[in-house]
Amino acid sequence: MPITSGPISYFIALEQGKLFAANSAVASLYGMSGIGLFCFSYLVISRRFGVFKSLFTALSIWCVFSVITLFLPVDIIVASVVSLCTLLGLTVISTKLDISVDTKPLNARWELPVKMLLVTSFIVLVTFISQHIGSAWSGLISTFPVILAVMGSVAHFSDKQASTFKILNGGIIGSLGGCVFFAVIALALKLNFVIWQVYAAAAVCSTLFTIVVSYFVNRKQLSQPTPALSN
Repeated sequence: MPITSGPISYFIALEQGKLFAANSAVASLYGMSGIGLFCFSYLVISRRFGVFKSLFTALSIWCVFSVITLFLPVDIIVASVVSLCTLLGLTVISTKLDISVDTKPLNARWELPVKMLLVTSFIVLVTFISQHIGSAWSGLISTFPVILAVMGSVAHFSDKQASTFKILNGGIIGSLGGCVFFAVIALALKLNFVIWQVYAAAAVCSTLFTIVVSYFVNRKQLSQPTPALSN
């Protein structure tokens, strides 16, 4: 879910106006597929390499893709087609990967305060510099995978292959909901709606969409009994 990019987009709408935020939302819509590529790249690379190489490679792919999207048209239809096709393809491929079950659950107590600090700092930073970097860069940078990078690397560092897979695969599926979120914003901000109403409606639509997609993607896993873990 757009926990970082959503608040950034809202504050940008309040400070820079609806048109700026609408164009930024289209860039964020492209950025959702960038998040999916980051998650999938990390997921594949982490099966053979360590945390630093996996994180560096996945972030490099995100950066390259983000730069490429700057040359694509600022069009809600084009952005939706590119992102939805990319994320649906990554979802199908990633859910077919064979992952071994973790013998013990992931337990990193220091992960939550690190995420809180990074996310808060990131929201403040991007909101502050948005007027200087333009709507396209603001939308793209707001989708930088802060939370997923922390969660995925922590699970990988803890040698939890199944946890790493679930986090990153969930990031891909959640990005589909992010597409709905920013598509609603890009469309509704150009109409005569109050800003908070637009973002509330976008949050509801993206949440419901993510729940439905997640259920159908994982319905086979949900129907299987969870194996008991030995002490």
